[in-house]
Amino acid sequence: MDWKRALEQAQRSMTNTYDGVHSGVLDRLGLEHKRSTMELVLPALGIFGAGIAVGAALGIMFAPKRGDEIRNDIRHRISDIRDRGAEQFEEARTKGEELLDSARPRTEA
Repeated sequence: MDWKRALEQAQRSMTNTYDGVHSGVLDRLGLEHKRSTMELVLPALGIFGAGIAVGAALGIMFAPKRGDEIRNDIRHRISDIRDRGAEQFEEARTKGEELLDSARPRTEA
């Protein structure tokens, strides 16, 4: 048996079987090619960007009012909340002062 010919034939067989690609060899060994971070991040960013675009488009299509009307409504609601908060603060301060006054010992003159 000619060992040189047998080795050449085995090498040709390996080259044909795996096409000289390391992933084929790793696959045959039960291992896999390690993916880089960019191979994982870029598709995720693409999907995230597409989701933002679709969400913005749906929001514009189904918005109940025009943008300036919505901004005015938000301004009025914030103003109302601020006014109510100031009123409640004043009520709490007044009650606190009353409680402090009633808790102080009275000195007789």
